[in-house]
Amino acid sequence: MELRTLSYFLAVAREQNMTEAANVLHVTQPTLSRQIADLEDELGKKLFTRTSRSTVLTEDGIHLRQRAEEILALVNQTEDEMKNDTIDLAGCIRIGAGETHAMHILADLFAELHSRYPRLTVELFTGNADTVEEKLAHGLIDFALMIEPFNVEQYRFIRLPETMRVGIVTRDDSKWAQKSGITPDDLNAMPLLVSSRQSLNRYDYRQWSGGKVSAETMNIVGKFDLISNASHFIRTGIANAIGIDELLQLDTGHLKFIPLEPALTLSAVIVWKKYRLLSKSSSVFLQELQQYIAEASKKNSNLP
Repeated sequence: MELRTLSYFLAVAREQNMTEAANVLHVTQPTLSRQIADLEDELGKKLFTRTSRSTVLTEDGIHLRQRAEEILALVNQTEDEMKNDTIDLAGCIRIGAGETHAMHILADLFAELHSRYPRLTVELFTGNADTVEEKLAHGLIDFALMIEPFNVEQYRFIRLPETMRVGIVTRDDSKWAQKSGITPDDLNAMPLLVSSRQSLNRYDYRQWSGGKVSAETMNIVGKFDLISNASHFIRTGIANAIGIDELLQLDTGHLKFIPLEPALTLSAVIVWKKYRLLSKSSSVFLQELQQYIAEASKKNSNLP
């Protein structure tokens, strides 16, 4: 299986039309059709369902598209790393993350590095923890910013010094908005949207509440992936969402964050794959991050 053939396959998958894909690739339509047919013969799978107007991926084709995108992305990444291994630091740092205010640490570090090395670039991927970890596992990103609890056994990691408060996001005119803290009884009484990763026990409600709150006692009306999308449902007043502070522009969105009481906090970690040789740009970024963490820890230890 050649890389060029995978590129041809992805073009057809993207255009959903053999003639349009041939025009994009600057090859003849018979040449492209023959390449796709040879690929199907090689794999022993039908990759497209062809009609007079469109060329649509089969289930096997959808699976190959995902793998082909990963393969070509890794090839491009490797080429960039080899080309940019110079004294004048260049290249791309690829970071994946969910929604967390801790991203500002990475942004500040990159900004400082970019001021010294203007040819340095960054590629950001935002998604839930599952999709971010999948990209990290496949080598499509260099670092992942994850909110704990997170199983770090197969990764190397650095824990960030900042913690994040857990609470609810509610409409600023709801009956919960005037509270200074949300108690276990409050949490059981309100309709809630919760993270779709609830099954992974991101928040230990039982321990926090002394056994008063669990998935069985809460009034869960729905689940969400990213809080920015859930905010539109919160604004309707149908439910509140459990989340962490400083994720939304609450002052302009008619929403308000109320922390849990007693306080429940989470930390974040930067993780990267064990035994993977980082590019020069990623290695320098990691060194800067380690220095930042060391200085922050030293500063905190000197506080009274």
